[in-house]
Amino acid sequence: MSIHKVTNIFVGNGSALEANVSTLTPGKLGVFKANQTALGAAEPYVASSATEAIQISETFADGTFKKSMWINGRSVIGARSESYAPAQREVWAIGHNRKTGTGTIEVNNATEYTFSIRFKNDKSLYSERPEVLRGNFISGAAATQLSIATQIADAINVSGFKSLVEAVVVGDGTGVYGLTAATDYGVEITAKDIEQFQSSTYKENRVYFSVHVDDSTGFGATTTCTQIQANSYGEGTYKAVYNKENFDYQYEGLVNRRLWPTQQVKFNVNSTPVLSANVTGVTGNVTTVINQDVVTVGTDTAILRAGELIDINGVAYEIKYIIDTTKFVITAPASANYGAAANLKVKYFYDVFIIEFNDNSFTTGADVISQARKSVYIATPAIDAGGAYNSVSTEGTALRTNLNAWLATTPAAPVFAAV
Repeated sequence: MSIHKVTNIFVGNGSALEANVSTLTPGKLGVFKANQTALGAAEPYVASSATEAIQISETFADGTFKKSMWINGRSVIGARSESYAPAQREVWAIGHNRKTGTGTIEVNNATEYTFSIRFKNDKSLYSERPEVLRGNFISGAAATQLSIATQIADAINVSGFKSLVEAVVVGDGTGVYGLTAATDYGVEITAKDIEQFQSSTYKENRVYFSVHVDDSTGFGATTTCTQIQANSYGEGTYKAVYNKENFDYQYEGLVNRRLWPTQQVKFNVNSTPVLSANVTGVTGNVTTVINQDVVTVGTDTAILRAGELIDINGVAYEIKYIIDTTKFVITAPASANYGAAANLKVKYFYDVFIIEFNDNSFTTGADVISQARKSVYIATPAIDAGGAYNSVSTEGTALRTNLNAWLATTPAAPVFAAV
C-alpha cells in the first residue's frame, strides 16, 4: 500500500514571484511564510517563527488562485529538482544505420524474409497487452539491397501498425535519405505520436519497441538490426506537467470524470514552449538542403539533444537523433535551403522543483498517529523568452534561491542542486 498520500502541483509563467499575498497576478507563483508575507531570498527556517512553515500559491488566468498544503520545515525530508529534458522517439534500423554509418542487408534472390517489431508500450490507454508486427515477404528473382529495403518499408507502412511507426528507406550515399549513389541500404523505423489526452488517464502513452530479423530466413547472419535512439519520456515536458496537474485535481475533490455534467477544470500549463535566443556556436553555421532531413552545424552538437524542439529561421523542427558532433537528423525534411546565415533557436518547457515532507494526523483509536508522505511540485519555465539556451528563468532563479536558503536550515537540510 502506498504511503504517499497527497501531492500538489503549481505551474508558473516564468515571471518574478508574487510579492504580496493580496495581489493576484494571472500566471504568477508565490512563496509565503506563516504570517502570509513573501519568503525572502535569504530567510532561514526558524522554529516557532513566521518562517517555520511556508506555502506555495498560484493564480489562474481568471484571477482565482490555489494554495499548497503548509510545509513545516521540521517535517521536510527531501528536495530535488529536474531540469527540462525533451522527450525522445524510438528509432531503429534494419541494414544501414545512418548514425553509425555502418550496416547492410544480406541479399538472397527469391527467398523468404521475416522480421518483427515488438511494441512495448500499452496496446491502448486501457490495455497492457503487447502487440507484435510480423513482416514476411519473398525477395525478387534479381534482388538488391534497395529492393529488399523497399519491401521492408512497404510492409511496415501498409500494416495495421502504420499509426504507431513509419519507415523510410535510407542509404550511405548522398541526397535525400542518402539514396544517391549508395552502396549499402537500410530501413529507418521511427515511432509516431499517438498520445490522446483523456480526463481520466494520467499517463502519456508513447510508442517504444524493438526490431528483430529472423536470421534463418533471407536476412541471414550478415544483416544488421540496431537501435539508433531509445524512447524517453523526458522531464518537464508539456504532456508530463499537464498529466500531473490533471491528476492532482483528484486531491481537490474532482472525482467525476465521466458523468454529466462534468466539472470544468483550469490549467496553468502552457502547450507553447519558450523560445530561446539564437544558439551561440550553432547559429550562422546551420546548413541543410530542401527536402533533406540531415542538418549540418559548424560547431559541436553537444548543446543539442535528441528530441529537442528547434526553430530554424522561424520554421519548427524536431531533432530525431544526433549523428555526430556536426550533424543531426530531423523528423521531417527541411522546407527550405538553409545556409551560413540560418538562425537556430531551441524551445523549452519546464524545470520542476519537488519538496517532500511528512504529515502526522490522528486516526481512529486511542491516540493513534498516522504518518503520510506528501509532496509539492513546482513547474517553472526553464528559460525566459529570448533567453540563452543555457540560462534559467527569472522565476526559476528566485525559486531556487529563496527555497534553498530556507531548506538548507531545516533539520533535514535538503537543497535543490545547481543547474
